[in-house]
Amino acid sequence: MITYEYPFNELVRSLLRLEYLFDRFHYHVEKDDARDMHQAISIIFDLGEITARADLKSSLMKELDRQKHSLELLKNQKGVDQGLLDSTLHDMNVIWQKINNTIGKPNSLITDSEWLNAIRTRLSVPGGTSPIDLPSYHAWQFIPAETRRASLKSYMAPLEPWSEASSMFLRLLRESGQEVGMMAPKGSYQQMLSGKTYQLMRIHVEDPTIIPEISANKYMLWARFMECDGNSKPKAIAKDFEFKMSLCNF
Repeated sequence: MITYEYPFNELVRSLLRLEYLFDRFHYHVEKDDARDMHQAISIIFDLGEITARADLKSSLMKELDRQKHSLELLKNQKGVDQGLLDSTLHDMNVIWQKINNTIGKPNSLITDSEWLNAIRTRLSVPGGTSPIDLPSYHAWQFIPAETRRASLKSYMAPLEPWSEASSMFLRLLRESGQEVGMMAPKGSYQQMLSGKTYQLMRIHVEDPTIIPEISANKYMLWARFMECDGNSKPKAIAKDFEFKMSLCNF
């Protein structure tokens, strides 16, 4: 089953991007081969730019406060696992404090590093990080993998609270939605929202050759299913198509 997600607001969009980038960074940085760590370095710059946005910090803290308040309303209610609830609230408070205690821009270690900046300026040049262009980077690739890994993780340490926050926020948001089977007549699906507010739309498809083209506003949502062979431009399908969907709002 392949899941496609569509955010209804800019905060959720940013957190989905952070989740995607952190996942890729953590994967590549744990590899010993310097070629894998090269991918981790390029991701560091993307993560640094996103987490440096002041509006993201304020929006995220506001939403964490709102989520915490919603969870606190479940205290002492029947049918609620109070142990799990207390654990979630504790984790949320810890993450909130970590982000709140951030002083200045979290990417300052990245932007202040002359070594990283030298690499960054060459990434847009085809082959720009080759040994003839960056001998210092070439030499770095021959030091022990553990030393290289520790170096990259040190740049990322101030950004890790954003990884924890995005993971918790999106987990709670996804769990708030109920998966329902749907039918798209002739490959197209529409639904009026009737004043209901959602933060995330999730579409689940089994066929890897079929992809959804999703759009939405506060009044309605659309999903048009396209056939994609990986070579030509995706084409709209003309047959009825079954899929599963969940609309999430925490």
